[in-house]
Amino acid sequence: MLRLLPRSTSRFSPGSLLARSLSSSSSAPGVPPPFAVEQWSGWESGLHVLSNSDCAPLKQSTLLAMATPEQKEAWDNLELGYGEQRGATFLREAICKTYETTDPVTGEELPAITPEHVNVVVPAEGIFLAATALLSPGDEVVCAMPCYQSLHQLAETRGCSVTPWMPTVASRPGQSSFMFGPDETLYHNFDVAELERLVTPDTKMVVLNFPHNPTGAMLTSAELRKVVEICAKADAYLFVDEMYKWLEHKGRETLPSACAMYPKGISLGGVSKSLGLPGIRIGWVTTRDEEAMTKMSQLKDYTTISASRPAEVLADIALSNRSQIVDNMRDLVLSNKSFLKSFVLQNPGELQWIEPEGGSFAFVRITNGSTADDYCSALAKEGGIALMPGSLFEKAGDDCVRVCMGRADMTEHVNLWQAVIDTRGEQ
Repeated sequence: MLRLLPRSTSRFSPGSLLARSLSSSSSAPGVPPPFAVEQWSGWESGLHVLSNSDCAPLKQSTLLAMATPEQKEAWDNLELGYGEQRGATFLREAICKTYETTDPVTGEELPAITPEHVNVVVPAEGIFLAATALLSPGDEVVCAMPCYQSLHQLAETRGCSVTPWMPTVASRPGQSSFMFGPDETLYHNFDVAELERLVTPDTKMVVLNFPHNPTGAMLTSAELRKVVEICAKADAYLFVDEMYKWLEHKGRETLPSACAMYPKGISLGGVSKSLGLPGIRIGWVTTRDEEAMTKMSQLKDYTTISASRPAEVLADIALSNRSQIVDNMRDLVLSNKSFLKSFVLQNPGELQWIEPEGGSFAFVRITNGSTADDYCSALAKEGGIALMPGSLFEKAGDDCVRVCMGRADMTEHVNLWQAVIDTRGEQ
């Protein structure tokens, strides 16, 4: 009987859980260095992984049960040949329906997104296509950091100069609670005025990801409108990784997509995160810039050529049921967020809560004097928990850990974490 094993099933020695499980050898010219997050030893540690990047994955049977009769027939009678280079027309039409039609700031109608504006890709491939096809050595790029490594690394490997746009930890009045009394809420803040100072007339591309990985930070629609104005003034591309779109937390609006807001906007979307389907490897890049789309599409002939046809049908079913799937994912994230926040606040000598406002992550600060690397290694040894140190993200420092709130087993793993803290207190 064939057993399909999840990612984290290999044998593991707790002492080997270091921040970077990377080769010390330098990369060949033109080849990016090892991908720190993807090479993290925790993925295949056999431990309780508390830092997954996705939400609870759907079962194929659950998804197929949501199919319309037409979709079920398409699935049952699918020919397993090559697909369309830019993706199946039915899937691109479904993707177009996810984009906003009205600017939430001005109230004006946004330009329509049509199938020719969309190319179906493997999600990470979309970053590669944009960086490789649209950037040249010597170009200036501004990138919101810390971030998923390829968002800045591919531009750097291309020979571009990358300037980081960094968040600060800001505060605002918090809510009083019976357990903890009045408090202030800390959150990660990306200052758009700072971005305006960083972007110059020579900036070729601005790279963002919101909801933000790993901090959970968000912009407002008004701030995104200002970002668009900054990019337009420089005639720069605006590439936005929108993979965690629709997982905004209470009080936060869903941002309009860059491709709808700006003619040179490029949106990266997909079903991996908020729709719980990372295993089918379906994403898309969308832009109204015809020249940019042509360049990326031509380069795609050297990568995947076309998408998996079965995966396209599954993605279409998911998008047809987007509201139901996303609502379930968001409910799980928010429930876990409440549990995790209570845990962190009950351990002030160990941890500090910095409020995430979107996505499936919290970036929790370590306050017991340990570096994040040392803290995570000790937690693996003492509690069998694989927790990702912030040092895996360029410029994130070494005092935070990334905690995933999108899995049903999060509370179980956090309870194991609490047991470690309690045991230390008894010694």
